[in-house]
Amino acid sequence: MKLTKVASNCESGPCPTVWDTGTTDVIVQGFKVDDPEALTTMQLPDNETAVRIPIELLRQVARDYLSR
Repeated sequence: MKLTKVASNCESGPCPTVWDTGTTDVIVQGFKVDDPEALTTMQLPDNETAVRIPIELLRQVARDYLSR
């Protein structure tokens, strides 16, 4: 799968990032959610995971990427 960086929270190194997959999906890279109460609340199925990303990253995606 070829990924293209859409938006990121930093100039270099690993950090929260949104990636375009070239399909109708995007991939979100963020901080692993490991809080037991949050995970219980979400009731994630085995084939899903959850990550935390700064809300400003979503604003950047909406402003710069989705407005095309």
